[in-house]
Amino acid sequence: MYGKIKEGGGTMIKIVVLLANGFEDIETITSIDIWRRGKVKVVLASIKDLEVQSGTGTKMIADVLIDEVKVEDYDLLFLPGGGGVQLLDDSDKVKKLIKQFMNKEKNIAAICAAPLILGKMGILDNRVFTCYPSFERFAPEGIYKETGVIQDGNIITGRGVAYVFDFALYILELLQGIDIRKNVEKGTLILESKKGLEI
Repeated sequence: MYGKIKEGGGTMIKIVVLLANGFEDIETITSIDIWRRGKVKVVLASIKDLEVQSGTGTKMIADVLIDEVKVEDYDLLFLPGGGGVQLLDDSDKVKKLIKQFMNKEKNIAAICAAPLILGKMGILDNRVFTCYPSFERFAPEGIYKETGVIQDGNIITGRGVAYVFDFALYILELLQGIDIRKNVEKGTLILESKKGLEI
């Protein structure tokens, strides 16, 4: 991992998750679950209709539409991967929101294919980042690394499904501190699982 963890500890830490049809189930739902276990307020914002369907057909009901999202209310913007990335990338509203987060120097996290949105906007230029293999081509001026999770400034990127726990826990620690991260790792048996299985 790259980047430095900063202690959180503030009250009512909030993350907004942008959803579009085709979003990747594991990356989205696992991240939401980890953050909520860590006492983060997670708000789901759809770019079109309140009911959103994942790439495998899982239906979720968003809390709000993207037009209702106010940058000042949130500490981090999350862009999940999956087929929905194309719809996010095609949305002027999404790009406007990303620019607003950047202008306020607020955290933006993207995993799997989603960093391509940031790459095409020039946000990854001269930044260290990761993404799903082959999508690095959308950030030719960025510094691509084949690693699970990377932070460069206010931008956090993740490689894909296999790294979702590392990704979500990194962000949890960034916003809420190491103690809350450890509590979540312990309660979910993530720490235990790292010891391996006896066969």
